Amino acid sequence: MKTILFCIPYAGDSATIYMQWKQLLGNHIELYPLEPAGRGARYDEPFDTNFTSMTNDLAAQIKQNAKNKQYAVFGHSMGAVLAYELYYLLSEEGFPQPRHLFLSGRPAPVQNNRKKSFLSRLVSEKVGELFQQSGGIPAEIAKHPELARKFKQVLKSDLRIMNTYQYIPKQERVGCPVTIFSGKQDEISEEEILAWKDHSNNDCKIVWVKGDHFFLHSRKEELVSVINQSIPEISSS
Repeated sequence: MKTILFCIPYAGDSATIYMQWKQLLGNHIELYPLEPAGRGARYDEPFDTNFTSMTNDLAAQIKQNAKNKQYAVFGHSMGAVLAYELYYLLSEEGFPQPRHLFLSGRPAPVQNNRKKSFLSRLVSEKVGELFQQSGGIPAEIAKHPELARKFKQVLKSDLRIMNTYQYIPKQERVGCPVTIFSGKQDEISEEEILAWKDHSNNDCKIVWVKGDHFFLHSRKEELVSVINQSIPEISSS
């Protein structure tokens, strides 16, 4: 039996960013990129209007595809916040917890006020100006005008959605193992990353990766190697 790895994209992009992982994952792991509305295969659907609706939509996808199966969740940046909140939403709905939670490129929720201010500033700027800033858009997307145009459209929607997110402290810490990925050259501080340990039941590993905020592209082999090692094979007995 395989473990399903649900992957959630960062703001502005679609689930297709994870398709290259398929050939890198171990045979005991099945890749399932989660696609929010308005992008990728769901291009013609209207965007979600708030964080709650997006989370509910992704939870429905997990419940539909992981019923009676083992699963893990990976999320980068916006996707990390969604993955974290999905853990609690699924638990509240009585769905089994994941085998592992992988949270990448995001400060711990306790730091959400600072991150929310950062997102508010981005939303207030012209998108064209945003894309001229260093690290504002993955280089491989910036090279293609049509991809960049769609990225801008999706990004604006996602940033508005993230501005509707309100972190509410949880009564219980995350019960499954947690791995945190962070870029050494990202703007996120070590303190903000280490704060994730306060959200986990003592089984929280921090992995520092060379690169900026989009290290999941430049260091994908390294990330997937850690994921392969973090999800043990399921015994057939």
